[in-house]
Amino acid sequence: MNNKTIHKSNTKESLFSIGEHFYALESLLIETEGEITDEIDAWLKEYEGKEEDKIDSYCYLIQKFEEIAEEAKRLAERSSSYSTKVNHLKDRLKNYLEFRGRQKIETPRFTVTVCNNGGLQPVKLNEDVRPELLPEQFTRTFVEPDMKVIRESILSGDTEVLKFAKALPRGTHLRIK
Repeated sequence: MNNKTIHKSNTKESLFSIGEHFYALESLLIETEGEITDEIDAWLKEYEGKEEDKIDSYCYLIQKFEEIAEEAKRLAERSSSYSTKVNHLKDRLKNYLEFRGRQKIETPRFTVTVCNNGGLQPVKLNEDVRPELLPEQFTRTFVEPDMKVIRESILSGDTEVLKFAKALPRGTHLRIK
């Protein structure tokens, strides 16, 4: 993290409200044919300062929220690791109880039971079954557009694809350093 001074924006105005003042200043400059009066100069300096403070506050919040998101991601990854360990220990304990032929054991702190799963009855296809050779009543078909082929067709000048698709302009993103 950089060592920039942290300060709270001293304006309650929204970023877009500040921007509207710049449009008003622009209109005023057009009316005065570009002449910068003391009033216009003071107004311009005030709103340049407000704009800088507001943008600095936005960047500070963005940076803080990114840090929080990174920490949440780190904790989620750690949680996933612990979940894997929990599943491994539970599988090992269940396998032991099944090996011993025990359905239930009570310890001073816990009661451990090997239970049947609920829900739908599991089904497994034989290993030599090829799904495409199954009768139609036992299959599902999904149709989805191939966006890569559509994009390539548009970019190559194929006008047929323009009947159902169009290329969009590239978006933009914000970079804060």
